[in-house]
Amino acid sequence: MKQYNVLVFPCGTEIANEIINSLENHKYFKLKLASSEEKSYCNFRNQNISILPYVTDKNFVDSLNEVIQLQKIDFIIPAHDDVAYKLSQIESLIEADIIGQSQNINEIVRFKDKTYKYFEDILPIAHIYTKESDIKFPIFVKPKRGQGSQDSFLIKDIVEFEAFKSKYTIDDFVWMEYLDGDEYTIDCFSDSGNLLYAGGRTREKMTRGISIQSTFVVDKELTQQFQAYAQTISQQLQMHGLWFYQMKLDTNGNLKLLEIGPRVSGTMMLNRARGINFVELALFQKLGYNIDIVYNDIEVSLARALVPRYKTDIVYDNLYIDFDDTLFLEEKYINTNLIKLIFQAKNENKNVYLITKNKKNNLTKALHKFGISHVFDDIIHISDTDKKVNYMKENSILIDDSFQERKEAILNGYYAFGNDAIDILLK
Repeated sequence: MKQYNVLVFPCGTEIANEIINSLENHKYFKLKLASSEEKSYCNFRNQNISILPYVTDKNFVDSLNEVIQLQKIDFIIPAHDDVAYKLSQIESLIEADIIGQSQNINEIVRFKDKTYKYFEDILPIAHIYTKESDIKFPIFVKPKRGQGSQDSFLIKDIVEFEAFKSKYTIDDFVWMEYLDGDEYTIDCFSDSGNLLYAGGRTREKMTRGISIQSTFVVDKELTQQFQAYAQTISQQLQMHGLWFYQMKLDTNGNLKLLEIGPRVSGTMMLNRARGINFVELALFQKLGYNIDIVYNDIEVSLARALVPRYKTDIVYDNLYIDFDDTLFLEEKYINTNLIKLIFQAKNENKNVYLITKNKKNNLTKALHKFGISHVFDDIIHISDTDKKVNYMKENSILIDDSFQERKEAILNGYYAFGNDAIDILLK
């Protein structure tokens, strides 16, 4: 099988992170990145980022096709709702295949009012208020065009409602019954309307509309309902490929539809942890392969924090690593983050040296035990009174727990970091 180039656009979103993580080491699908922001912090193996106009720009199509030609792009995976929506509208003008749902599906699910109208007699929907005189507080207002919980508000009484109306154009929002129960996302995969998989997960904690704390649902009654509703949505809209939908429990414990997403969800990784790589499946499906979904039947949860992305002007040829309390921790463990940095440097053809004042006579034994005796270009064992900076070549970095050693290196024109800062060097 030949290799295919896959463009992730825009590459600076949480959705893009999931796409990149899904394909990072794939032997057939090679990642390419694009953004509409000059200072985007997306990064993958120090790859150059193609800069595109925003999708609303009149030159967007021509610019995108130029990138497709230059980068030899085979597939584009949208990593934002507006991009997924726009690409579905102009798909016939694009010189690469789009991984996403049809224009008809996007026209329905991109707008909350259209979604609720379409499914009002098919799926359970929260009560929608159309007249102010009918409102029973509390209510929940959300933008007709939006995603997740972004720009959504709980309004408890008429005073808060009047304040809301003074700040926003109320016709841009849906006013609906407030659902106070648990919220769920159901990640799905379909083939020409036939549902192949539906896996539900909780939305316990959110940031910017994306779940950052989630647990895979194993309750049989809930999973049966998720499966049934997913089958209905898939058949009604003729879903093809990856997608998701969200539901929430009302006061009486009944599930009601929140939204349908025609793209990768930011926390699809929870299903990926069970062995279901939605992005890979969608690409193989686009290539015409029959899709067979199998997974590990395990209970799994996740919690995640914001992941730092650094850009620096650091250029180096040599990496010097201290041993005690830097590479070898508590005289028991190898620092796995540092091992990642070491092999990253070796992949980039940099020299990696172990430099140590080790006096415990456990150096050889520890290196042998963990199978890293031959990882280094050289092992420099110096006396306790010597200075590591005296052994460093030009364009070097020192990783050391000792402030004094780092200080001497920096004052002599080198870079030096402790274990707490090596993330700045990792890609």
